[in-house]
Amino acid sequence: MKKGIVGWQPYLDRLSALLNIARVSLLFSIMTFYVLTRDVDGLGLSVATFNKIELYSWISIYGFLILISMLVPRWQNQTDALPNVYSVVDITMIAWLMSMGGGVDSGFGILILPFVASACLFSRGRYPMVYAGYVALLITIITVLQITRMGLSYINIRICSIAIMLIVAAFLVAGLTAFVAKTLARSQNQQLIQSQLLTNYKNLLVRAFNFVQEAVVVLDEAGVVWLLNRRAQNFFPDLLVDKKTALFREIQIEWQRRKRYFFECKCTLSKWPMRVRVRMLHEANKPLLILSMRSETEIDQEAMAIKLASLGQLTANLAHEIRNPLSAIRQANGLLQEDEQNSGRLHLFNIIDNNIGRIDKMLEDISTLNKRDKIDKHCVNFKSFWSAFVHEFTIINPQAEKCIRMSMDNIHTNIWCDPVHLQQIMWNLMNNAWRHSRQDNDSIQVLARERGQDKIAIVVIDNGKGVSVENQLRLFEPFFTTESTGTGLGLYVARELAQANHGQLSYRSEINGFELILPRMLDE
Repeated sequence: MKKGIVGWQPYLDRLSALLNIARVSLLFSIMTFYVLTRDVDGLGLSVATFNKIELYSWISIYGFLILISMLVPRWQNQTDALPNVYSVVDITMIAWLMSMGGGVDSGFGILILPFVASACLFSRGRYPMVYAGYVALLITIITVLQITRMGLSYINIRICSIAIMLIVAAFLVAGLTAFVAKTLARSQNQQLIQSQLLTNYKNLLVRAFNFVQEAVVVLDEAGVVWLLNRRAQNFFPDLLVDKKTALFREIQIEWQRRKRYFFECKCTLSKWPMRVRVRMLHEANKPLLILSMRSETEIDQEAMAIKLASLGQLTANLAHEIRNPLSAIRQANGLLQEDEQNSGRLHLFNIIDNNIGRIDKMLEDISTLNKRDKIDKHCVNFKSFWSAFVHEFTIINPQAEKCIRMSMDNIHTNIWCDPVHLQQIMWNLMNNAWRHSRQDNDSIQVLARERGQDKIAIVVIDNGKGVSVENQLRLFEPFFTTESTGTGLGLYVARELAQANHGQLSYRSEINGFELILPRMLDE
């Protein structure tokens, strides 16, 4: 179906309903007229008379067609390829009624004109001359038959004049209705095009509105929400459009106090520390507030990311320059210790050596972090990986040989990741667990289990005191450490490498351990 037809459909449905009412009214009027003329006819008055059998036939046929049009109204709405069939039927039935009522001068001919107009509307302005020509043909036939029955007399001029006027009126009505219908059709098509453009623009604006980084809420002075995006719904799921809220009452009071079109403030909304930018605008002569909000946590994370990016660029350029003099210092420090007998001086040399080691470890961690985007993923069988890893770990930490217990469900443990990154992550987690455990039998537990259909979870648990609540929020911050000899980059690097492999690393306080989730190799 064409777009124009779709736009016309509501109007055609109303036209069909109105025509059905007109048809039913006409049918009952004719039946009433017949009853009245039959009673009056006995008094000898001159009125139009009907043939009883012919009238009953007309009523039966037209009543049946009206019933069909009422039960299935859209069967009249055919395509524009041909003239409308039902309109032709209406015109034919009215012409038949005119013929039964006494001819063109019976007065029933005027009823053809509304159906000519409806025919042009149903055809959306097409074929007006076809409908008018068909009416002219029917009127001509009825006139000829009427004149033939009556013979030549002075009344024939009147009949011919009426017939000519009906034919001219049919052509005028058809032409004017077709012009109006085509004008409406063009307007409807233009309106449909504009509506589609507006819908497309609206969809684009909604998408752009929902994908901005900030949570945006638009509300009026009464606190009624006019608009909010998806990010705002994530922060405040209770907010609903066209519903009043008291959540931003403090901001509204601050706005009324300042009387400014734009200002910024910090506040806590539903336990979320937020930085809010408030802007006022007028819509339909009504002041509205646009609140653009971002959580303080996100802002701090972005600031940290910028600092780390700058740090990464700096260390990439300076690492080589630092390592060369660092090697010279380490070598000179070793030479100075060879013949030294003074315990105080040896202690100072050891401090120098330890700090050189810390600097070297920090450079190594940052160098690993700078290479997190260089991923070489393979299918890693975790059982085989763990056997090799724990052997290497116990060689370096021989006292941990009987302190590690591995538990692995009967699952397929093929992981899709970079094996070098997995080695680095597990080394950081195991070193961290061993350092904070009681270092006795089964002090470290490693669990491997399925997480959904496409993930593997590796959990490293130790029997130490665990991480305090105040430190849990800063656990993965760079350079945060509780150890005097630590660099504070181990866990941060581990999490960055996990995310680079489409996984995640988190601390689970309820089990006092870290959970590493990595994607499975599905084609196992």
